[in-house]
Amino acid sequence: MKHKILLILVVIALTLIPLSCTQEVVPPQDWDVANETEFLAKCEQCNLSFEKFEFSDGNVYYHQRIIGSAAVLGDSLNYQFDKDGSFEKKLVHWRDDLPDKLPEVISEDEAMTIGGGNKAFLVYIDPESAVFASVKPTPRNPCWAVSVYDNEGWNTDIVVVDATSGEIVGHGVPIP
Repeated sequence: MKHKILLILVVIALTLIPLSCTQEVVPPQDWDVANETEFLAKCEQCNLSFEKFEFSDGNVYYHQRIIGSAAVLGDSLNYQFDKDGSFEKKLVHWRDDLPDKLPEVISEDEAMTIGGGNKAFLVYIDPESAVFASVKPTPRNPCWAVSVYDNEGWNTDIVVVDATSGEIVGHGVPIP
């Protein structure tokens, strides 16, 4: 029973690859480095780029989802291979409740003025984010995460500004 559930989850995960990528799906148990390189190259043609991270026990190829210039927090594709180049697993988190294109947004400078901060990042907030857990309900619009620093350079607040309306929708937990 446990294996059937795992198989169902793997099949569901494989179907979550964005439809804009029309590569042939290679069964994971048959993948090796050559298959992955070919697969990733086809995804590159679909405007997906992967970062390769090399570890002593294998390689990880990681893609962070971005809509326009806004990072989609929590959304990514992750392919893991062991040190011999054999496929180990694929991790997918890809929300389907977001638009394909970034709407018109206020500028970074406007967001920093509204939020009273020194630096801003355009993001779609992940509903499961620990940093933005107090921002409820989770905004569907992209938001500027405006970092506020004190005179000593410590990040004291993250002001969340709706990037389409310019309204402050909450605060995040500052990361030192």
